[in-house]
Amino acid sequence: MREIVIRKPELQILINLLAGRGLEVTYPFYELPLLRARPSAKGYELKALADRRVLNSLSYGHSSELPTWSDFYECFISSGIVRYENLDDFEKTLELYRRLRKGVVFAPDTNLFYHRFISSYRPLDGYQIIVAEGVKKEIEEAMNYKYRRKQLEELARVVRNPHLLREFNNRRTKKSRKAAYIALKEFERLKDRIIIAESVSEPVHNDDELIVKTLKRYDTMSPVLVVFLTADIAVTDVAEMEGLEYFLFKYPREGLGCHEVSAYQLRTLLFNLSAVFGVIELNGIIIFGEFGGKVDLNELKLVFPEEDGLYHEFIFHLDLSRKLMEIMEG
Repeated sequence: MREIVIRKPELQILINLLAGRGLEVTYPFYELPLLRARPSAKGYELKALADRRVLNSLSYGHSSELPTWSDFYECFISSGIVRYENLDDFEKTLELYRRLRKGVVFAPDTNLFYHRFISSYRPLDGYQIIVAEGVKKEIEEAMNYKYRRKQLEELARVVRNPHLLREFNNRRTKKSRKAAYIALKEFERLKDRIIIAESVSEPVHNDDELIVKTLKRYDTMSPVLVVFLTADIAVTDVAEMEGLEYFLFKYPREGLGCHEVSAYQLRTLLFNLSAVFGVIELNGIIIFGEFGGKVDLNELKLVFPEEDGLYHEFIFHLDLSRKLMEIMEG
């Protein structure tokens, strides 16, 4: 087997080399088809192949580490392919906020970081982002879970190709991968626009109340209007009680089916799937989102079959791309 560690943007080289024959993505632990993509006039025509019942049955009675339909669906959301159901309503509300004399800042809840909504929604470009300290801590705490040997031994008994689990030894669990490779990446993407609101010191009953009270205090002390953005209906009751302006996004309910996607959206989807699932297979090439020695959030490991001549072609274009980047960066 031939291995190479790449960064997310370099995944586009592999996509370009494979596009002519079409892209087939599977989950190698069950050899389960996930999606198919073909080049189109606007980018790629993508068709989701995974079945809700089949995916949910994987983890039922076995392990919470195996992917669910919700995991699969949320990869489409965090890739900007599937959007919130009431996004049109938010666009109208955003226009009203623009007309206010006082400025407006937006405060995303934890779930919006996992959905990577702020960075993918262009109308919010340029707005200051207020992050409650509790939101930041929720993401950071979720990043600290690693596999124990017993967990991997249990997984090895229920999956196909168990040898692939070797890469997960003492590496991040699914929960931690979501936090590190999706939510934290969103935080890093927005860091130049983010202001952290320090948590209130008064007693609170739960994390939701802590976040809302923190944002309400910031709103009271600031000359701008703080608008709390969330996709969790439970937290809106707390926001109502505290008098905090908020907008509740409705979780999408559409089936995945077929989508017309850009090259960036497809590349992001493959990265997110490899991160959340841990490993995917693209036209026989294994893509690890989690692997031994990984040091950067954007890194992936590609493993090519020994007999696949694509490896040398990929390395040629990868080396050329990296040399061009060095020249452009001075």
